[in-house]
Amino acid sequence: MLVWLVLPYPEGAANRREAIMSMTPPGTGPLSPDYSGLDPELMERFITTFKSGGDRVGEEAGALRRILEQARLPTADLQPLAATLLWLDVKLPELRRRAQIARAANAITPWRAGLLPFDESRLLSQSEARKKGTELAERFRDAKSGAGPLMNRPHDEELAALIAELAAHRDDPDFTAAFFAGLGVDGTLAIAGKLRQGMRDPEKAIDVVSRAFGTAMRGGDVVSRGHGERSAVFTGSDVPGFAKLKNELARGPSLPGDRSLGWLLRAGDFPPEWLAKVVKAHALTPDSRLQGKEMAGYLAALGNNPAAARLAMAAVRKDGVPLLALLRDLTWRTRREASSGPEPADAFGRMLAAAAGAYDEKDGAHSSESARFAFDLMRALPDLANPTPAERQQGIRASDIDDAIRKHLAEIAGAYVTEITEGASLGDANRTQGSAFGSTVKTVVPGLNPAFRLSPEATYAFVKLFASSPAIIAPFEEGMGKLTDRLMAAAARADGGRGIEHLERAMKALGYTAGMQFAAERAVQGLLDERDKEFREQQLAKLGFLINLAGVPVALQGQPLWIAATTIAGSMLNDLTEVDKTRLDALDDKTRLAALARGRWLVDVLTAGGFKPQVPAADERFNTPPIVDENGRLLPFEKIAQSKEALRNLNNWLIANGSGLTDKSRIGEATKQLDVMFRGAKDAAEDEWKRFDELSRAEGSPSRRG
Repeated sequence: MLVWLVLPYPEGAANRREAIMSMTPPGTGPLSPDYSGLDPELMERFITTFKSGGDRVGEEAGALRRILEQARLPTADLQPLAATLLWLDVKLPELRRRAQIARAANAITPWRAGLLPFDESRLLSQSEARKKGTELAERFRDAKSGAGPLMNRPHDEELAALIAELAAHRDDPDFTAAFFAGLGVDGTLAIAGKLRQGMRDPEKAIDVVSRAFGTAMRGGDVVSRGHGERSAVFTGSDVPGFAKLKNELARGPSLPGDRSLGWLLRAGDFPPEWLAKVVKAHALTPDSRLQGKEMAGYLAALGNNPAAARLAMAAVRKDGVPLLALLRDLTWRTRREASSGPEPADAFGRMLAAAAGAYDEKDGAHSSESARFAFDLMRALPDLANPTPAERQQGIRASDIDDAIRKHLAEIAGAYVTEITEGASLGDANRTQGSAFGSTVKTVVPGLNPAFRLSPEATYAFVKLFASSPAIIAPFEEGMGKLTDRLMAAAARADGGRGIEHLERAMKALGYTAGMQFAAERAVQGLLDERDKEFREQQLAKLGFLINLAGVPVALQGQPLWIAATTIAGSMLNDLTEVDKTRLDALDDKTRLAALARGRWLVDVLTAGGFKPQVPAADERFNTPPIVDENGRLLPFEKIAQSKEALRNLNNWLIANGSGLTDKSRIGEATKQLDVMFRGAKDAAEDEWKRFDELSRAEGSPSRRG
C-alpha cells in the first residue's frame, strides 16, 4: 500500500474531493486504500509554518544560550533543541522536494488543485536521486545507437530501458538535473538525434526527455533561505554543471537556430522567462535559419506556455521587429511542405493563441498584455494576404494562411467574442470610429466589457480568416454560445421583468455578429456561384450539431446554442403559429429543432429575468404529451424535442401567452419580438457586408481597415 499524506483542506474547498473523484478512474482515487496524494499548496504552507517555527526556536535558543553562558551556567540542556534544529534542516528539503515533485507530475494539468497524485514509494533522497541521475547519464552516453544493417534498430530495447528509467523519475528535480548535467550541453543537444537513430518509436521517448528537462529547469532556483546559510533549500541548480548548462542554452548559439534544442522543449513545462529567452534566441530572431519541422518544437513549447509566448513575442517586437514583418517571416518558415506536413503551422497558430490568452484566460477578463497582443494581431493578420502597393514594390508578396493556423485564429476569436461582438455592431455610435485599445471603449450592450474596439471593417477582415469551413470556425461558435448565454442573462437582470429594452439591445448586438459571421462564411466558402449550393448545405449541416449520434437532441450550451440562435433565423416561431400538422411534418427536422430551440431558450432567459407566464405550461391544453416535469417546471428543450406533439404544445403555449399580439410584457410576445430584433440586425449585417465585398472586388482590393 502506498503512503497517504493528508493535510486539512482550507475553507471554501468543500467540493474539491468530488472534482478530483470525477477525474479519477473508479477504485484509484483519493478514497482508495492504495492512493497516495499530496496538496502542494497546503504543503508549502505547512513548510512555511514549520520553518518559521524552527527559526523562532533557533533565535530563542541562541538568546538563552548567551544568557546561560554569561551566568556561567551549563548549556547541556539545550542540546535537544539543537538536535531538533538539525532534524529540521534535514526534513525541510525533503518536504520541499515532495511538493516540487507533485507539482512536476501534474504540470500538464495546471488547472488541477488540491490533492494531487504522488507516489511516495518512488521518492529518493536528494543525494540518492543525484547519484542515480548521474549514473543514468553515463549509461545513456555509452549506449549505442544506429539503424543496423537491415534498418531493424538493434539498440531499441536498450534505449527504451534507459528512457523508462528516466520516465520513472522525470518529476524529480534533483534526478533530472543530475542527468542533464552529466550529459553536458553537447550530450543534451544530441539526445533527440540519438533516439531517432536507434529507436523504432522515438517521438514518445523524446517527449519523456522533454518533460524531464522541464522538471530540471523549473527546479533550478533557491526556494527558501532561513536563519542561516546552512538552512537554505537548494534544488536542481546546485547540481554540479547544471547551472552552466542552463545558462549556455539561454545565451543561444553563435548562429541562431539550433536544430536539436527545439525537440527537447516541445512537451516540458519550463520557467516562462527562460523559455522565452531561449526560443527568441534560437527561432524568432530575423536571422534564424530554422524552417519547417525545425521550428515545430520551439513554437510548440511556447504554445504550451502562454506566459512564455507573450514574453517572447514582446521581446522580439521590443527589438524593433514590426508584428506584421514577424508574422510574415514565421508564416513563411512554417509553411506546409511535403517533408514537414501541417505540424509547424499548427504549432505557430497555437503559439499565437497562447500569447493572446486563448488558453489561460477568459473572455471579458483578459490581462492587458494578452489583450494588447490580440488587438495588434487581429489587425495585422488580414494584411498578410493584402500587401500595399508600396510593400509590393519592396518585393513583399502575399502570404497564405494555412488551415492549421486558421483553426487557432478561431480559438482566439472564441476567447475574444466580447470584442468581436462589439466590433461587429452596426447599430451604435462606435460604428464609424477606428480601432482603439483601452478603457475608453464604451458599449451600449449590458454585460459587455470590451478591452478594445475593432472597427467593423477590421472585425470583418479578421472573421473571414477562419470562416473557411464549419470545422475551423467551431471554436468561435462555442465562444459565441457562451457569450450569448451571459449577455442575455445580464440583460434580463437589467430589465428585471419590466420590459425587454436591454434584452433587445443584446439580441440586436448578437444579430449583427451572426450576420457578419454568415456573410464572412458566404464570402469565403461560396465565392463562386456554383459553390452556393454547397455553402447552403454546409449551413444546414451545422444543425446536425443539435442531434447527437443516437438521434437525441443535445442540451443547448456553447456551440449548439449559437447554431440554434443563428442558423436559418427566418424560420422562427411566428412562422409556425399557423402551421397544421401536415405542414409541420413537412418541415426539415433540423430546421424545426433550431427554430423551436431558440424559442425554448428565450423562455428560460425571460423567466430568469422576472417574466411570469399568465397561462401555466402545466395547463391541460398542453398536457398530451406534457411539456412540464412532475414539479410543473417547463421541460428542457432536449426532452420536448423528442416528440412532435410536445413541440406543438410548446408552440401553442407560447401563443396562449401572447405570441402574435402586441404586448411585449407577456412572455410569448416578448419571445417573438426578441427574435424579430435579432433577425433584423442579422439581415442588415449580411446585406452590409455583402455590399462591402462587392465594392472591394470592384476596387480590386479590400478597403483598408481601421
